[in-house]
Amino acid sequence: MSDSPPPPSSHDPWVAVGRIGGGVLVYGALGYLLDLWWGTSFMVVIGIVLGAGLGIYTVFAALQGKS
Repeated sequence: MSDSPPPPSSHDPWVAVGRIGGGVLVYGALGYLLDLWWGTSFMVVIGIVLGAGLGIYTVFAALQGKS
């Protein structure tokens, strides 16, 4: 008898925004930390691109699984 809302559908555009944005934030932060640790200046860019790519991949994978 819970009044909690249903979980968001994978067809909800905000789920896609969250997955891609989350990937950019998490992997960008990891790249930033690696830049600090290794003394480089390019890992944050690699992390952002990798995070966006993985986020897009998870969006497409979720949509393919719901077909």
